[in-house]
Amino acid sequence: MTAKDLLYKILDYNYLWSSPDRKNSKPAKIRLSQIEILLESFGLTKKHVNPIVQIKYSFTGNNEKLNRAQQLNKLTNLEYVLGGEFLHDREKDANKELSDKVLLKISALYPDLVEHINQRPVDIGWLFNNLLNFRQEIYKVTFPNGGMLEGFSSGLHYSFYLQRQLKEIIKANIIEIDETLWQILDPLKRDISKEQIKYIDADLDDIDLEWRMENY
Repeated sequence: MTAKDLLYKILDYNYLWSSPDRKNSKPAKIRLSQIEILLESFGLTKKHVNPIVQIKYSFTGNNEKLNRAQQLNKLTNLEYVLGGEFLHDREKDANKELSDKVLLKISALYPDLVEHINQRPVDIGWLFNNLLNFRQEIYKVTFPNGGMLEGFSSGLHYSFYLQRQLKEIIKANIIEIDETLWQILDPLKRDISKEQIKYIDADLDDIDLEWRMENY
């Protein structure tokens, strides 16, 4: 498995299973367990925090100020990753390959600003947070419509057909986005075996169906 698999599991969990009414369900708990295993396998948990890194956090509205230890204490491992905190705990040049690619492309897009661009660091954190939020929205948009509904409607299913046509086009054009997020999560793009990490390889289709039968 790769960090791209982790990305897809996070997108699925956030969209379908992280809500208050579902997060304690069996499908949600198994998915979160799978995510936790993959996070640890790719060094993306709070166990890998660099104690030397010092950051002050200020929150608008209540004037709350926290040091990094206090802030991270409030976060789950998944929240630590979703907020891009893991990037602070990496070697400075861990994402150099991606940073060089960003500088090359942005310099080509804005040739009049090349000198300014080269004088400023590439903020991989902003890239990650902004792109991940966008990718989550795309996941919602491209998620398949439900199956047959009671009282079949040709008009409704023609709507589903038209939506599916667009969804397929979108999904065919998100490869570079997924590759970029994968590279940020794991610059080495490692591929690890399920056996090596003791991955919980559950039959989610059966588990989801059982949950739906009990709750709908």
